[in-house]
Amino acid sequence: MTGAKARGTGPGVLRALAFFVPLSVYPAVFLLAQCPDGSPPPCASRTRAAGPAATSVAVLYFDNVSRDTADAYIADGLTEELIARLGQIERLQVKSRTAVQRYRGRPIDDPTTLGRTLGVANLVSGSIRRGNGRLRVTVELTRASTGVRVWGDTYERGSDDLMAVETDIAQAIASGVGGRLAPTEQRALVARPSTDPEAYDHFLRGNYLIAQRTGVAVRRALAEYETAVRLDPGFAKAFGRIGSAYTIFYDWGWPWPELTRDSMLERAISAASMGLHIDSLSAEAWMARALALVYRFPRTFEGADRAFRRAVTLDPRNAEAWHHYAVAMTYAARDSVAALAYRRALDLDPERVISLADFAWLRYFQRRYAEAATLADSGLALDPQADYLHAIRAQIALGQGDTARFRTAVAAAARTRRPDYLLTTEHMVITQEARDGDTASARARLERLIGTFRDRGHPAFFEAYSAAVGFVAVGDRAGAIAMLGSVSPRGLIVGCYMRDPAFDPIRDDPRFQRLVAETRQPPGAP
Repeated sequence: MTGAKARGTGPGVLRALAFFVPLSVYPAVFLLAQCPDGSPPPCASRTRAAGPAATSVAVLYFDNVSRDTADAYIADGLTEELIARLGQIERLQVKSRTAVQRYRGRPIDDPTTLGRTLGVANLVSGSIRRGNGRLRVTVELTRASTGVRVWGDTYERGSDDLMAVETDIAQAIASGVGGRLAPTEQRALVARPSTDPEAYDHFLRGNYLIAQRTGVAVRRALAEYETAVRLDPGFAKAFGRIGSAYTIFYDWGWPWPELTRDSMLERAISAASMGLHIDSLSAEAWMARALALVYRFPRTFEGADRAFRRAVTLDPRNAEAWHHYAVAMTYAARDSVAALAYRRALDLDPERVISLADFAWLRYFQRRYAEAATLADSGLALDPQADYLHAIRAQIALGQGDTARFRTAVAAAARTRRPDYLLTTEHMVITQEARDGDTASARARLERLIGTFRDRGHPAFFEAYSAAVGFVAVGDRAGAIAMLGSVSPRGLIVGCYMRDPAFDPIRDDPRFQRLVAETRQPPGAP
């Protein structure tokens, strides 16, 4: 849902009990900015200072040792499924996949140091090898403090038996870390997402592709998910992923000649509805529905808030669900709710860079520049290659009047940006060139930016936003207002971005004010 800033967010997830768990019941324990000692998060909490909990565990990404490097999707899928299943056992403290991603492919030479860094008492590692119709999975559980191997095993099955292997490994890890399992915990660990092994294989392929966040990869992911539901029409989670994938495509503004933007949303809602028809407690389907409704009803988000709340109730330990809810509330200018949801996401996953970035974005819009800066700096300490974060940091520096920091951040944004996606950073490069007096170069760069989406009719909202910031930078008030006015449909998301202090030079223009009024919720809207 935050693809508008080319960020690596995936579709979220949900779960239900009471209709809504108030955000206030969750402690805002995540440090908003930096740690008390001045370092970036994750901070050493009191619990960590006394040593990690005995029931804490990190499942490191399994290695793919197959001859075929394409089998990496199996290793990743197995890892992420184990993290998800173990995360359902409330007495276990399971590190998120974002926390362990940076250690992908690294050997565990020093388990004590790694355990201390991750703040866990137990480490799980392993590998997969597939060939000749067989799947071989090796796995071991290690006590981080001593490096002692507590348990290990090798599973050799038919290559279509991955779900059974996942169940066996999850049960072994859970009992090895937490002791004897209760019946409800056993049931949570043995539940299978699909009845068809081949459908599940296509589902994992889709997950691997959608994480790449390119138009080509997401279209391929959709094909995999659609194959999965053809093989298993009762695969609710796959229907949810289909819905989220179409919404991602819509959000990022990628071209799809065979589909209109409206048809993408209709397909997203239809897939989510099918998932909920199969399983009304499907976390994936509720989140897909929520995301699609944000764009289907741009001025009211009708039904989205209910679906988001259903989501975080169904899966309250899912940082991604809380993150997407926070973003939607930011768009709707419900800033206090958004802040609480961001804190909850970061409480669950302190190293979630995208949540740090979007929380910084909210504080920037609120002109709370000091908080925004520390959040952005915390994210950059975790991922120095995050081009979008460098761009956000540049905008914050402008708000603070820190020209030197602005120039440093723009240079870093330009250095780290992806060559196939200018939107995250180009508006800041244009701004710098204009401020340096090189208006001709800034205008030429702005023209190239507009050229990336000119032929696709109405620009996506973030495309228009980026270009409008560029127009303001070169002193073209009319161009900025016309660009913002070219977005269709206009709604809460466009209005959110018009809060940007970058638009202060045109904020008193009656044409700008009319556009702001057109993006607000109509009177009486929910």
